[in-house]
Amino acid sequence: MAEHPPLGRDPTVHAAAASPSPTPPAPPPGAAPAAPTGGGNRRGGSGTFESLKNRDFRLLWIGTVSAGFGQWGQQIGMNWLVYVITGSALQLGAVSFASGILSLVLGPFAGLLADRYPRRAIIIISNALGAFQAAIVAVLVITDTIELWHVYVFALISSVTMTVNQPARQAYVNDVSTRETLGNAIAMNSIAQNASRLIGPPLTGVIVAWNVGAAFIWVAATRGIAALAAMAMARREQQVHPRRNPFREVLDGFSYLGRDRMLLLLLIANGLPSIFVYPYINFMPIFAEEIFGRGAEAYGLLVSMLAVGSILGLMGLAWMGDIRRKGPILLAAFLIYLVLVLTFTRIDIFYVALATLATAGLFHGLATTLNNTLFQSSLRPEMRGRGMAAFQMGSGLMPLGALSMGFLVTHFGIQNGVAISQFICLCGIAAIAIFGKSVRRS
Repeated sequence: MAEHPPLGRDPTVHAAAASPSPTPPAPPPGAAPAAPTGGGNRRGGSGTFESLKNRDFRLLWIGTVSAGFGQWGQQIGMNWLVYVITGSALQLGAVSFASGILSLVLGPFAGLLADRYPRRAIIIISNALGAFQAAIVAVLVITDTIELWHVYVFALISSVTMTVNQPARQAYVNDVSTRETLGNAIAMNSIAQNASRLIGPPLTGVIVAWNVGAAFIWVAATRGIAALAAMAMARREQQVHPRRNPFREVLDGFSYLGRDRMLLLLLIANGLPSIFVYPYINFMPIFAEEIFGRGAEAYGLLVSMLAVGSILGLMGLAWMGDIRRKGPILLAAFLIYLVLVLTFTRIDIFYVALATLATAGLFHGLATTLNNTLFQSSLRPEMRGRGMAAFQMGSGLMPLGALSMGFLVTHFGIQNGVAISQFICLCGIAAIAIFGKSVRRS
């Protein structure tokens, strides 16, 4: 895999760094001149919060946390509105399905936008529009004029703003990092996402219980803060390439990813759990009720343990700094994670299940972040937006996985049905570990 120039620097430096050095032993691109190379996995001068020393990354991190709160607030608030208006589980599923499918379809074009236009501007505009639509919903709810068709329209608008925001935000992590700090930056960015996942739902639940309209005011405020944080970031030059037919450029992006064996395998490793593993979160209420004989509180604890474990794993990864042999470690972490979630399906002791899920979350945080780091650092700069859009599309596969897992649960029971689905994923990741030389050697 060819080395790339330092990330997030002035284009003139890009051009100079891209020129071949006449001296064979020259340091790799992006290396800090005075940084000791050391002999271990943790590079000299790096620390747990190394990337947060960069002002623009701090602002991006704040925006990620804030946008995450807004995303969870929107999702929970919309679901509650649908339930209050219709009382229909079918309508709940239909709103989620429509939003998910739209996100899946628009994902590649959102990536193209991130390659064609300034990513900072995309982050600002998408969050500002998200705040505006949430404010309108808040007014409709407070004035008691909200109707079901409003919910569909604004759920779709919110899906568009979040879909456009994600590839630009993910690629911007790369823009404000050097090669040495990229792994730490991605770990810290993942911590921000997991923190919003851990705190956002219960916090929004409390606000919804008090006043549904206030929940959407909260969403508008958090999305607005994300937009303001992006506005405070410095403008950066972004390499612009000749524009062609957008459909052709999207196809070029997929073609590029398909030709690079390592990138393709990393995409598959990212997508397999979305189909065969992650949907088990949707069935956690059944585990809480039927297997552990507990109620909603147990359900909340089961889901939270995954986020707690992920944050612990990500903090450890951020502390370790730039790990050199990312491929073997991410494959091992994926396999351990899958074995642990498979073990969870056989456990009927509640506190043992909590400990198992927390440990699984730890290895999941390691695996997904190293996968993300290796994927981003291997992308060509002009394909970064489209590449990250394809990577993010893995999450859009969850509705398909939920359908297949639901079929298995219906026919084989909650424990066996979920276990069968997870075992399929375990076999897939094991195959990548065995046959994916390009990943193992990275």
